[in-house]
Amino acid sequence: METRELKNGQIMTIREATKEDAGNIVTYLNEVAGETDYLSFGKGEFSFSLEEEAEYIEEGVKNPGSIMLLSFIEDELASVSQLIGHTKKRELHTCELTISTRKKFWGLGIGTLIMEELIKHAKKTERLKLVYLEAVSENKRAINLYKKFGFIEAGEIPALMQVEGRYMDVTMMYLVL
Repeated sequence: METRELKNGQIMTIREATKEDAGNIVTYLNEVAGETDYLSFGKGEFSFSLEEEAEYIEEGVKNPGSIMLLSFIEDELASVSQLIGHTKKRELHTCELTISTRKKFWGLGIGTLIMEELIKHAKKTERLKLVYLEAVSENKRAINLYKKFGFIEAGEIPALMQVEGRYMDVTMMYLVL
């Protein structure tokens, strides 16, 4: 467990998820998805049940290329992020990065602090050589954050996401460790 000070002076606690966090995570993801169009699912569309999320967390703990981090501000779940390590033999050296933050905490530096933790974990995991992610192309804040950490744009997939009849392009990015 780590604590970090945010731009506004509040203290954020970062720790790894456990299966006991499953209910809090499912609730959080269904809520935060309604705060932005930049996630791959909308409000109430996160499809894992409590049991499925608990199992997903347990499986991730067994995978050395994976980690799920939870960030709390005054006991409120403020951010969920993860490295999702691949399990296919030919892709064991890769992982996907995901990050989300409650809207009321945007602009406090949470993304930067979480990225530092995720990349630190990836670098100490000997098998990981490549981290990749997808970002909605119009989400310049996220793309700038990833570039700040050395991520490179690999290309754009047009109309990969559709939100309420509007198609959005997605930028693929990667970081070689």
